This record gives sequence, C-alpha cells and structure tokens, in this order.
Amino acid sequence: MNYEILKAKTTDIPELSQMMKDFYAIDLYRFDEKLTTENFQKFINEEKYGDCFKILFEGQIAGYIILVKYFSFEFGGEILFLDELFIKPEFQGKSLGKRALEFVKDYSVENSFKVVLLEIENHNDKAKKLYEHYGFQNHKRSLMILKN
Repeated sequence: MNYEILKAKTTDIPELSQMMKDFYAIDLYRFDEKLTTENFQKFINEEKYGDCFKILFEGQIAGYIILVKYFSFEFGGEILFLDELFIKPEFQGKSLGKRALEFVKDYSVENSFKVVLLEIENHNDKAKKLYEHYGFQNHKRSLMILKN
C-alpha cells in the first residue's frame, strides 16, 4: 500500500477545508468556510497549537489528522488531543485509519506526550472499535462544553 502522512501546508487548506466540510456534514455540524480557512492558516503557521497532517494514498489526499497540544496537571504534563481524524469515503477500507492511529501513537511517544485523548460520536461504533484496538479506553468522565 502506497501511503504517506505529511505535515499539512497552507497550500493544502482548500482541500483540507473541503474534507472538513464533508466530515462535519455527517453529523450536521455547522461549517463556516471563511472561519475554517482562517483557523487553518493560524493553526498551520503557529506550531504552539499543534499539528495538522494530510494523509496521502497513491499521491492523492485521502484524509487529515489534527493534533492539538495542551497541558494537564492531572495527566502529568503535555497532552495530545486527537481533535480530528477523517478519511474520505472513497479511501476507507484501505487501512488508512489504522495507519493514522499508528502514526498518532508514534508521534505522541516521540514527542513525549503523557497521553492522547480524543472524543467520539456515541453512534460511531466502527471508529470506537478501531480506537479500542489501538489501546484507547473510555474515561470515567464525560465531556462538557460551555460555548461563548
């Protein structure tokens, strides 16, 4: 299988943005193209936030990974949050999700992150099984949100 996972560049933003739009449509999330483009610009150019990677399959962009860095006293230091992992439908079934999770796991170890956290839609059993296969576990806490 011919795949690569490379750091995204600002020239990738139009395609990354389109994939994000498709991803958000699955669960009917609001999508603002202008804001997304601005956020990708900021995120890709400011390493302090984390990293965005594009997943290539046979030279075509097949998906993306967004990893966000933050600090947690509870977990003993720097934490990596797998904010988004998306594989285009036409590239699913080619083990790219597995390769992406192997990449995330290796990246977290190589960069000394204490843990990797993620959130998952409750209805997404296929993704949950994949994450569990790579050692992710349900945490005893639930995620809450306060929107401004």
